[in-house]
Amino acid sequence: MLVPFLTLVTGILYLVFPRQILSFYGVEAVEGKVHAIGEGRSSYAGILIAFGAGCLFLQEPLALQPGLNLMLALAWLAAGLGIMLQATIDGGLNARVISRMVVSFILAAIALRTADFLEIDPQLPRFFSDWVFFAVAGLTVILGLISLVLPKLAFRILKLKPKVAFSYAKGEPRGILAGFNLSLGMCYILLPQGQLFIGLILGGAWLLTGIGRFVSIIVDRGATLYNFAGVVFEIGIGSLLLALILGLV
Repeated sequence: MLVPFLTLVTGILYLVFPRQILSFYGVEAVEGKVHAIGEGRSSYAGILIAFGAGCLFLQEPLALQPGLNLMLALAWLAAGLGIMLQATIDGGLNARVISRMVVSFILAAIALRTADFLEIDPQLPRFFSDWVFFAVAGLTVILGLISLVLPKLAFRILKLKPKVAFSYAKGEPRGILAGFNLSLGMCYILLPQGQLFIGLILGGAWLLTGIGRFVSIIVDRGATLYNFAGVVFEIGIGSLLLALILGLV
């Protein structure tokens, strides 16, 4: 339960203190977009809280779910590998970045000890609801790939940038943003045995991202067309996925 708990706490910290957390990692909002610091409450906090809460409350022996700890382990492993790229490619070979990389790998190793190793057996969707989930999972993978391969583009979308004194922070999206989105989307697509519970976290992640963005509109004065559209889109996708799983539609 340690890794899910720490993941949940990390997400809550992003939700409550986005400016301080992102600043510690060398990230700030672009000029004229001060409210964009609220991305910490949405793009970062939403998926972390969904992973942490899902793996805590849906975890054995409370529920015999397959795949959640494996997905969590892969998320931290991918985040660690992304931070390794930041250290090597983006010039972040310093104690702050290296320590984050090491912590990510340790959390991944701990989660792997309790992971259910499922057979990789991707299957084509058969029903409309399956296609919806696969489309959202694919979109989640794309967001992860953009963060991993094109971190500058990811920052441009989020209206964030590295601080002048932290030029290596240009690779910061390669960590948590890339790792957790890639793990969530790929695990849903590749591990059909775990799709029920992974689907719950997928829907929860999008829903919580939208809720975090709504909080940011109020707290960070981010009443922009981009944020309002994001709230409708993210909460809409998250609600639809959860409604499909619960049989409400």
